[in-house]
Amino acid sequence: MNRTIFSAAILIFSFVFLSNAGASPAEIESVPKIRNIVLYPDSAMIKKEAAVAVKKGENIIRISGLTANLTDESVQVNIKEKAVVRISGVRVEKTYLQKTMQDKIQKLQPRLDRINELIKEHSNEISAINSSIEFLKKTVPFPQNQKVTQSEVEGHAKFIEKSLSVSYDRTAKIENKIKKLNEEKRAVENELKNLSSSRDESKTIVINLLSNADREINLGLSYIVTNAGWSPQYDVRADSATGKIDMACFASIAQSTGEDWKNANIEISTARPSYGPPPELSAWYVDIYKPMPSSYKYKKAIKGEDFMMGEKVLAAAPEQQLEEPKIKAEATSFSFIIPGKVNIPSDNQPHRILIASSSKEAKLDYYAAPKLSRHAHLRAGLKNPFPFPIFSGQMSIFLDDRFVNTTSVDKQILPDEDMILSLGVDEGIKIEKKLVKKFTEYSGVFSKDTQINYEYAIDIVSSKDKEIGINITDNFPVSKNEQIKVVLESPKKEDAKISDEGIISWELRLKPNEKKNLKIKFRVEHPKDLKITGLE
Repeated sequence: MNRTIFSAAILIFSFVFLSNAGASPAEIESVPKIRNIVLYPDSAMIKKEAAVAVKKGENIIRISGLTANLTDESVQVNIKEKAVVRISGVRVEKTYLQKTMQDKIQKLQPRLDRINELIKEHSNEISAINSSIEFLKKTVPFPQNQKVTQSEVEGHAKFIEKSLSVSYDRTAKIENKIKKLNEEKRAVENELKNLSSSRDESKTIVINLLSNADREINLGLSYIVTNAGWSPQYDVRADSATGKIDMACFASIAQSTGEDWKNANIEISTARPSYGPPPELSAWYVDIYKPMPSSYKYKKAIKGEDFMMGEKVLAAAPEQQLEEPKIKAEATSFSFIIPGKVNIPSDNQPHRILIASSSKEAKLDYYAAPKLSRHAHLRAGLKNPFPFPIFSGQMSIFLDDRFVNTTSVDKQILPDEDMILSLGVDEGIKIEKKLVKKFTEYSGVFSKDTQINYEYAIDIVSSKDKEIGINITDNFPVSKNEQIKVVLESPKKEDAKISDEGIISWELRLKPNEKKNLKIKFRVEHPKDLKITGLE
């Protein structure tokens, strides 16, 4: 009897043990929320978190519907409860995302159809107005045999004028509506295109972990995505009366990762995590030239990328008058921590965020190169007002609240480094360069030498009502052969700066409505039979 009970107990224990040993791991589908985004010039690090209820033993957590632009090697998973939960594996799987993208497409397609209907309706309305205008123009108001008074003619003319004015005004308003609808249509079509190109492929992160009890854990997740980035953009506002320069630095953000960034904390970084190790210099050998076999093919070197993404025609967003981002200096880069929450949809459209602003006193003066242009350019000399470098990017310049131009910053400017901003052409200053004399002389008895004489005049006229400073530059030829001799007669070194490259620079002060005249006089000597190039 006892043996029978013991045997039964052994069987029950064995059954329970084997059942637990062969139990399937708990599978959990998690949807973590975005906690933070670190945006790089050509990518972004997405940081997410979620509270997950796990079972005792082995668990498989699946995070689905992630963008196909996710970089597999960049995935990191962390858990605060490390003492009681252990991660045993993390992998990335290619999956297919259907529902989310299809839902978005189903919402966008009717919107696009409605936009097309409105455009067609407005176009038909314009056609009807144009037909009415043509009819009005061709209509003869009075029979041929009817006598018409001047007041009747004038009355009809006023009626025509008023009718046409109303019609043209209606047409202009409708055309403006069509223009806005076309802009909206392009945005929707771009969004549909992006969704259509990536709606099938997606990625899933699969996390295997072991837990010693049923509990809720805090799961942290981060990964790098492409099809996202930022580029710097600057607004410069100059005051010609005070010489004050207000400069604002914006981050123009665009992303088409397939996931809208909603209510997220954003940090903008100048780092480039995709860059590899620095190149190593190899030995430089010199040898006798040996022709390569004709079948040898050279491999073309890959050029490095510019530090900032090129762009784009950017939509100007309204300036923010809120708390400015905090600037954090890293070991090899700078970061800007944006205050508050930010929404960046996955529409591949630029979204502008202020990252810094500053004011600086500048030295305003004029610059002109009359050989190239008759215009005088106002420019501002100042130091970089930001505690971080000004990187390559687009700069919009305003002078006295008027738009001047958009230019590109093509080099990095370090903090407190000198920089010059062009503030546009000033039509109140007239500059003209003209050739006064050019004649050739010959000297020598047996072997004659040729001497060509040049004389130019530069006339500067200021119509400004205040004294201004202006820098005038010009040049004269420089000989690259000992048989050719160039002699500068005017200006003298005490009157202007003269470089070894033949650049002449005058620093002038012009009083209100003052005129000045500058002269350049030089001669070129060479043997008569010597044919030379480079002369005007």
